[in-house]
Amino acid sequence: MIEEGFVRMYAHDFAALAARAETGAEVELLVQKRIGEARSHAALMDARKGEGHLPAVAERLKTESARDDVRTIRAGEDVPGALARRREFLLRIADLLTAPPASAGLKSMAVRG
Repeated sequence: MIEEGFVRMYAHDFAALAARAETGAEVELLVQKRIGEARSHAALMDARKGEGHLPAVAERLKTESARDDVRTIRAGEDVPGALARRREFLLRIADLLTAPPASAGLKSMAVRG
């Protein structure tokens, strides 16, 4: 059984990072760190409570991305643009969560000829 608290916590964290990114803050390292933590935590939760925790977070992010939540947007900003950027940010994270994890030691697949 998927724990709702787990899904809610990570969805909230990624939505908060989307809001920080909208202010111009550099959040990419925080996003990568949180994705790693979510993967690790999901593996533990899957072992203890049942499969599907990480896909559930990705699905919740897709649902959140479709919401027109203007509470995280400052007054006077380009609201439609900010909502579109938020949607894109959350969908990108959902895609990263559903993709297989990248190898930590593999930096490039470039082949020199």
